[in-house]
Amino acid sequence: MEPLKRQQRKVDNEYTIMFIPHRGKEPKSFSFRASLLKKIGIVCGIMLLIGIGIAAKSSMVVYQAHQEQNELIAYRNDKAAQEQKLADLQKENEKMQQEMAELSALENEVRKALGTSAQPSRGSIDRSQYMGQGGPAGAAKIEMMDVYAAQAKNLQSEMQQKKESLNVLLQQLNERNARLNATPDIWPTAGGTITSRFGGRTNPFSGTGYDYHPGIDIGNDYGAPVYAGADGYVEYAGWYSGYGRYVKIEHGYGYETAYGHMSSIAVSDGQYVKKGEIIGYVGSSGYSTGPHLHYEVIINGQDSDPLELMR
Repeated sequence: MEPLKRQQRKVDNEYTIMFIPHRGKEPKSFSFRASLLKKIGIVCGIMLLIGIGIAAKSSMVVYQAHQEQNELIAYRNDKAAQEQKLADLQKENEKMQQEMAELSALENEVRKALGTSAQPSRGSIDRSQYMGQGGPAGAAKIEMMDVYAAQAKNLQSEMQQKKESLNVLLQQLNERNARLNATPDIWPTAGGTITSRFGGRTNPFSGTGYDYHPGIDIGNDYGAPVYAGADGYVEYAGWYSGYGRYVKIEHGYGYETAYGHMSSIAVSDGQYVKKGEIIGYVGSSGYSTGPHLHYEVIINGQDSDPLELMR
């Protein structure tokens, strides 16, 4: 019985497929064995597996190519952004360097105006304010981003120092200008000539004896303008004993000026006047022999010769 069963299992059944065409044509048939179907199935399975493998491999290749393309695009975008950032940093540094040069030039001009040395001797230079260093890169890898960052940091520090220095110089310049404006150094009338100098003189009324003259007399036409010798506040404006019509101005920094014998006064007590501003007009009021301006300069409470300050 057992050999018979094995023989039955080994039987390779044969199959026939018949094709019957329409319109009375002769039918066609194809015969094949079951083993052929198995072989075809095996071949189809193998081909299917190969196709799946090829498809998977192709998909992987496409995916990797897509990833590489995305990475390349990202790299290019990042590189473009870095290059733009470098260009912006370079432009900003150049702008800062230009501003630094302008600040340095301005500082030199202010120093010249103040009469201080714009270029100190080499031994007296304060080197702590200079931070510039550099040289060939050598074996070290230098990134321009780091170079621009270091330049920007140092330029900002130097610009801050320059600004602080300029603020100090500006205060000094303002102080100097204020002092100059408060210094009575201009001729106080429109023209005229000195008819009596500061100090000892002969009495102008008797023509004999000693007389102390605390200012100078400037003879001029009646009604000629009288100018404030410097900026300041009017301490007094009115009639004052032998001075006649009289104005006294306090300028600050220890300076005062006084103007006498005027025909009329153009200012009032407490008024602020500028150097060269009209404060009255030449006359012969008070103790006077003729039209002139009596002009005094007082420094720290002491009478001084006005001519020593006049330009």
